[in-house]
Amino acid sequence: MESLALLVALILAVVMFSGPLGILLTINPIWNATLKIPALWYARRILITALAAIAFVFGFQVLFSGIPLMASLMVMSGMAFNLVAIKLEYQIGKFNKRKTPGTPGASEL
Repeated sequence: MESLALLVALILAVVMFSGPLGILLTINPIWNATLKIPALWYARRILITALAAIAFVFGFQVLFSGIPLMASLMVMSGMAFNLVAIKLEYQIGKFNKRKTPGTPGASEL
């Protein structure tokens, strides 16, 4: 039974902490630091996208399983943070878009 509790704790941790981690990886200093090495920039983007996708799948599974209200609120907040991280990463709805690899002046190699 303790292995089941550990699995549930791991799933909740992935859902709750992947959003703040994704937001942390999209702040300007990290964005600009990884912009100098395109492979690192793409790896960061893939990591953020994969974590958010996994968290959304786990989050919806947990929400539809009929858990108590506080756990549901924690899962929904984690999913909301993942949505913000994806919005920041792919610059959805921004007027002043940040530089990406392949744009003129993005990296000085």
